[in-house]
Amino acid sequence: MDYKAYLDFVLAIENKREPQALAYLFRILDIGGRGRLDGITLRHFYDSMEEKLLAAGNLSPGFNDIQNEIFDMVEPVNPNYITLNDLIRCGKGDTIISLLIDLQGFWSHENREMFMTELPDEAEL
Repeated sequence: MDYKAYLDFVLAIENKREPQALAYLFRILDIGGRGRLDGITLRHFYDSMEEKLLAAGNLSPGFNDIQNEIFDMVEPVNPNYITLNDLIRCGKGDTIISLLIDLQGFWSHENREMFMTELPDEAEL
């Protein structure tokens, strides 16, 4: 990876909410080059994430739960795969990308309910 490619990658990661960044990251995730993310592709990235979670001493949710959650968030036009347009349209593309490639993002998403219960009520402020 040359310096320009590195900068492109860093900018895409830092701006995951932008359609251009999602397009860039989608091309990386689309390991089959078919313009879609299916269960096999999601499994590929999940396995890597699960390995890192277990190595860090964390439990990992089952793949089917994660796959169903991703498809529920995206609501793709075709229920068998996710396209770039689906990812952009759903408005949660940045979360999906984090679930697939960012250990901290995955862990934060999976533990979001714990974080919400730790926030003080407005009455306590």
